[in-house]
Amino acid sequence: MRYLKILIVITLNLTTLIGFGQIDIENEIISALIKSEIKSLPNDTVFTRKGKIKEIRTCKVPDIILINETETYLFDPKVDSFSRFKNETNGLPSLDNDSYQDFIVKNKSRLQIDSIRDFPGEVKYVSAKEIEIIFKQGGWENYHKIFGAKPLIKISRPGLNSDKTKGFVYYSSSIGGLSGAGFYLILEKVDGKWIVKETMFAWIS
Repeated sequence: MRYLKILIVITLNLTTLIGFGQIDIENEIISALIKSEIKSLPNDTVFTRKGKIKEIRTCKVPDIILINETETYLFDPKVDSFSRFKNETNGLPSLDNDSYQDFIVKNKSRLQIDSIRDFPGEVKYVSAKEIEIIFKQGGWENYHKIFGAKPLIKISRPGLNSDKTKGFVYYSSSIGGLSGAGFYLILEKVDGKWIVKETMFAWIS
């Protein structure tokens, strides 16, 4: 009995460690994606009438509003198979079945997002419920009164391939009812860093 208890404790510890490791990978991918997609505009150079540089205005990375739990533009597993997705879209050539199926399974549950690592702008984390209330009270006009022109970002849990070197993820950014887009992306781990390799539109407004 004593050995059985020890075995159970070891098993639980290993399960916990594996779980946290998986989430660490997901957080790495989410952070890398946000930093890749949210970029500052080029610096603005102001000249005098004589053509000399008067000043260089540095543009900062935009601040963002981020839904603090993952969510996605989900497929219907009963209808949307991997082969159908590949045949109908043809937008992500390197997407593999393992990443696709892992994406489906992962996004049946949500991951809390509370830290985008090394993002140079400011991130305001809000819940989906808060955003729902804001829109019920006045739509995008009310959103702009509260947050200005800061984009509203949503992101899914990434699906991973078998050796955890590629991630398949959904991401959307909106600043108005007719100014937003959603994407599916493939990120690949290269020299220890997650890099966006392929992007495909899911929707646009």
